[in-house]
Amino acid sequence: MKKIILFIIFSLATLQIQAQKVGLVFSGGGATGFAHIGVLKALEENNIPIDYITGTSAGALIGGMYASGLSPLEIEAIVMSSKFQLMANAEIENEFESAIYRQNKDAEIVSLRLSKDSILHKSLPTNLLNPTFLDLEVLNVIGRNLYARNTSFDSLFIPFRCIGSNISTKKSILFDHGNLNAAVRGSMTYPFFISPIIIDDILVFDGGLYNNFPAFDMYQEFSPDYIIGSNVSYNEEAPTADDLMSQIKNMFSTHSNYTLPCKEGIVIEPNLGDVGTFDFDEIEAAIETGYQATILKMDSIKEAVQRRVSHEEIEKSRAAFNSKKAEIKITNIKVLGVDEDERIFISRKLLQRKENEDLDYNTLKKRYLNLYQSEHILSIFPTINHLTDSTQQLVLDVRKEKPFKIAVGGHYSSRPVNTGFLSVSYSHFKISPLTAYANSYFGKFYGSIKLGLKFYLPTRTTSYFEPQFVKNRWDYFRSLATFFEPSKPSYKVQNETYWRLAYHVETSSKSSFTIDFTNGTNIDEYNQTENFALGDTADQTSFLYYSPGIKFEIDNLNRKQFASAGTYFSFYSRFIHGIETTQTGSQGIDNDVKSYRNWMFIKMNYTNYLIQRGLYRLGFLLEGVYSIQPFFDNYTASVLSAHAFQPFPDVSTGFYNDFRANKYLSGGLMNVFTLKDKLDLRVEAYIFQPIQRIINIDGKANEDDLFKSRFGLASASLIYHTMIGPLRATLNYYDSQSETQAEPWSFQLSFGYIIFNEKGIQ
Repeated sequence: MKKIILFIIFSLATLQIQAQKVGLVFSGGGATGFAHIGVLKALEENNIPIDYITGTSAGALIGGMYASGLSPLEIEAIVMSSKFQLMANAEIENEFESAIYRQNKDAEIVSLRLSKDSILHKSLPTNLLNPTFLDLEVLNVIGRNLYARNTSFDSLFIPFRCIGSNISTKKSILFDHGNLNAAVRGSMTYPFFISPIIIDDILVFDGGLYNNFPAFDMYQEFSPDYIIGSNVSYNEEAPTADDLMSQIKNMFSTHSNYTLPCKEGIVIEPNLGDVGTFDFDEIEAAIETGYQATILKMDSIKEAVQRRVSHEEIEKSRAAFNSKKAEIKITNIKVLGVDEDERIFISRKLLQRKENEDLDYNTLKKRYLNLYQSEHILSIFPTINHLTDSTQQLVLDVRKEKPFKIAVGGHYSSRPVNTGFLSVSYSHFKISPLTAYANSYFGKFYGSIKLGLKFYLPTRTTSYFEPQFVKNRWDYFRSLATFFEPSKPSYKVQNETYWRLAYHVETSSKSSFTIDFTNGTNIDEYNQTENFALGDTADQTSFLYYSPGIKFEIDNLNRKQFASAGTYFSFYSRFIHGIETTQTGSQGIDNDVKSYRNWMFIKMNYTNYLIQRGLYRLGFLLEGVYSIQPFFDNYTASVLSAHAFQPFPDVSTGFYNDFRANKYLSGGLMNVFTLKDKLDLRVEAYIFQPIQRIINIDGKANEDDLFKSRFGLASASLIYHTMIGPLRATLNYYDSQSETQAEPWSFQLSFGYIIFNEKGIQ
């Protein structure tokens, strides 16, 4: 009888242990929430079972990934990847940046989009970062788990719940079914940082606003025997009269209860010190802190949780679950948020380019990110509906970009080359989207006006016609003065006016081809000697021309200026036919002339950052020009019309005879040391080798002997890449410039971009 009683007691105890269920609760917390990964690692290493998960915000992301069948190590690898850092900063992988959308670079620093109807309250931006790339990757990672007609979160590898917020009712929302990636994304929509999404007609925000620690939801939904909580958050302190941020935070949030609703549980609270909500570069430290905090409480957890799940057992179960995940195979696309014409353009012309084409994830990603970069699209949120034939329907919730855009920028320097920039544009998105734009540069050194229209064609690849009108003016000074000394009078002024019709077509995600026809007039005003006074009349050369041209371009650089990674290649060729007219000024020695000029040229540039060792990057540049351009009437006019070698931006703000030629080879090295995130020390040096230098003989242009002369130039800059533009201190060196009497060294402090509207025929 005693044996029977002992057997019954043992059996009941064993059944109780086997039946013991453990729930895991993750709080919100932004970057601090990655400590939850360390908690998962510690629990799995010690064979602690996890039967249910609830999470809010960052806790919803980590919990959702684990519940969808990813191991702690796989989750850690994802969040520690360079791709995740790009997603956290609303950037995309360089290989997917579209070259055709990067063609028209300008000096924009900040911009604002405006609505047609309500300029004030509908035009202000609602979020700092655009999470479109993040949304696509989250779809791929956790959006493929739910099968046809089975959208309950109980069907996941670990039954799961997450929390969102309805700011209209000031209440939290519990997500227990539907599209997992949408629920998780809604839960992590931090106000003003990430744009909100709509789920079941509700605008969903971060779950942490009203319920940042869903322990009660765990208890109510799953009734576990034991709850393990991981909390990395806290309630805001009471607002004070002189602290605006404390007032705003308290307006937008409700204090959460960070205790457990039962005695059978434990709360782990990693001490994350100075790691802030948006410190995504501290993820590794947060994971390790979460791991160590869990290990410190492991004895208490093991004492309360008798049941164990071996590593082999959980890996076997995880592998079995993951084997049933559906590979992405899109056979149907449903587009929301746009009208019928726009829906057809998106679904057929940009995503499903062929009839009955099935899209795998790699193809989808390439086309999706290409669409996202269009100036007509603000954001896209994707979900998947699983169909009965093991394929999926892709549902895209598209938000169109506001039609009006105003941008300001320019370059602001301690040298007298300050240039302001202003642009306005209007976009209209229908079957054939179009954008009308205008910009202006203004300053003593450079001024310009550009008007244009981009008319996108409903072709399978991105292409558009672009008629444009441009007026440029460069006013070169006789000195390289800083703002502490006055600049001397102008001695060379270049004016050009042209109209152009261009056709641009995307040849790959990183390359584009352009063919154009240009008609315009260049007017150069100059003094052929350094000894001139303000009252002297300058010589003037005008050139009326027409010119067809072609350009092939590959642009994979990581920044529009001062790049440190990627590749750039361009092949550029033009034929020019025109009439030169030269009128001599008060110091002129020749009679007026009028001559017909015909020539063509080929120009190639190749830039590659090929070596990265820790904080160091090495790149090189090769550039060559071969032109059969005849000399103009005099030496100065010939040099003004020749091609200029300008390997770094500051070269384009001065006139350097020795770096201009009709035929040349050039090259150099770029050394970039990333001292700290976004802070670069950049040292670059180049050699300019004219095949035949243009020399001055009695005021006329002549060719020097082959490869007789060569010149060097170098630059050293300390650059901080702010969110809106580069802030830098630069020291430049230019080799012998005897003819312009310029100093070889120049120093400047500057902010912004040295980018001009394109020249007509150079």
